[in-house]
Amino acid sequence: MTAAPASGTGPGPATRRERQLWGALLLAALLLRLIALGDRPLHHDESIHAWFSNNFLHTGDYKYDPVYHGPIQYFAVATSFLVLGASDFSARLPAALGGTALVAMAFLLRRRFGIHAALAAGVLTACSPNLLYYTRFCREDVWSLLGTAGAFLFFDEWLAGRRLRDLVAASLFAAVAFASKENFYVLLALMAPSVAAVYWEPGGGFVFWPRIRRLVDFLEENTVALAAALLLFFVVSELCYTLFLVHPESGNPAFQAIGYWWGQHSVERVGGPKTFYLPRLAQYEFALLIPAFLWIRKRRRELGGVERFLAALGVASLAMYAYLGEKTPWLIVHQIFPFIPLAGAYWASLFTGQRPRDGFDPPALAGLAVAAASLVTAATLCYAYPALTPAVQKAESVVYVQTAPELKRLVLEIEAAAAAGASPAASVQGESGWPLNWYLRKVQVDWSLPVAGRLPPIAVVDPEKAQEARAVLGPGYREEEIPLRAWWLPETSLRPLQPTPRQLLEYLFTRTPWCVIGAQRITVFRRVQAP
Repeated sequence: MTAAPASGTGPGPATRRERQLWGALLLAALLLRLIALGDRPLHHDESIHAWFSNNFLHTGDYKYDPVYHGPIQYFAVATSFLVLGASDFSARLPAALGGTALVAMAFLLRRRFGIHAALAAGVLTACSPNLLYYTRFCREDVWSLLGTAGAFLFFDEWLAGRRLRDLVAASLFAAVAFASKENFYVLLALMAPSVAAVYWEPGGGFVFWPRIRRLVDFLEENTVALAAALLLFFVVSELCYTLFLVHPESGNPAFQAIGYWWGQHSVERVGGPKTFYLPRLAQYEFALLIPAFLWIRKRRRELGGVERFLAALGVASLAMYAYLGEKTPWLIVHQIFPFIPLAGAYWASLFTGQRPRDGFDPPALAGLAVAAASLVTAATLCYAYPALTPAVQKAESVVYVQTAPELKRLVLEIEAAAAAGASPAASVQGESGWPLNWYLRKVQVDWSLPVAGRLPPIAVVDPEKAQEARAVLGPGYREEEIPLRAWWLPETSLRPLQPTPRQLLEYLFTRTPWCVIGAQRITVFRRVQAP
């Protein structure tokens, strides 16, 4: 089976060998996502998502707020907590399972792209550094991707076979995407250039009216089925957003969502240059983007409609997210996703074509080197340096800001004080409220500055409040500053902080940053003598 797009009939049922390969890939994808899943402290956003999910589990109430994205994540994490109990591991487990399901989705590429290309796309989905990192993260992005992939792939299956189950699946997956993340509206906007690319015939320009006529005929023939699918999408979305009609005021989230996130784009709350994503894409996703663009170039006069759709969607996504004012590394996964089938097709063509007689195949050897480098990159990002701290001068540029490991050690101290009978076990004031609200949810804590007559063994305050806390606590406490969350921002307008070629190479090979790792610090007071 070649890597070129197959006909609508597809390659037929999977052989035993193919099923074994897919089984091994899915097992590997799951293990990659489960290893040390709960070790890294929860990011600020993760702790909020976990706390709301735990609250939903125990109170049964949820109300949509665009600040914290759609309901699907909270349903999934609350279910994980119900089965396994609340922990960092179980908070991230749904994302890990969703990421594994995302790998399985690549199987549906067989009919369009062939057996080998589908398998290569599955490997890319499993091992992409950013996809791996952010499917080990308690965020909603994995559900947005899974819903989008399922909607497109099952709708394509329905187009080929007109099986009702495929249209139902496409509708349900579209509802998942819509109820996961507000970039669903961005996706809708990107459909314009993507669909236009389907109508573009290489060398012939737009073939407009004949295709419009065919589209009208198609809609007339399938009016009932498509209307039913839209109704199912609407019903499922409404039930999710309104918590099964408990909050009917959330039944029309579009204006609220678009209004809030357009406001964030306008003020650039988390801003950055329009080139923010380019160096990160080059650093981490070279094994995906370079082959995808090579495939587009190689088949530029032969690209099928689906290939043109994906290429346009990918390029439009890169342009759109460069334009939008909110610049966060987890949005990278939405930019690279459309390129995966195209990259899979290229990788398949590289290793399944006719081999040279002398056995020396420079393109294949170069491909192996690129694949190895990508795997090392994924390993360092996800397992070697997944968290930031000023104590270790190593940094990954897609770890935008991360709770410092020192905070988990502080949590263990407070839990030990609670176990020893201290009440309150701590007083906490200021920025450390998140993620400590999550970590200390079972501990008696005063969420304020320490109060005379109710002095805890540990007090945590913002540095600017340290003097006020010191006056209340008295001399029986030892004082220390530790990092709460850390960041490394290589972008700067200050020329002295731009790297030299040597510094850049040193960073690429050792992850040693060329400028300091910043941190937001907190002051910790520990009692050293009995009150």
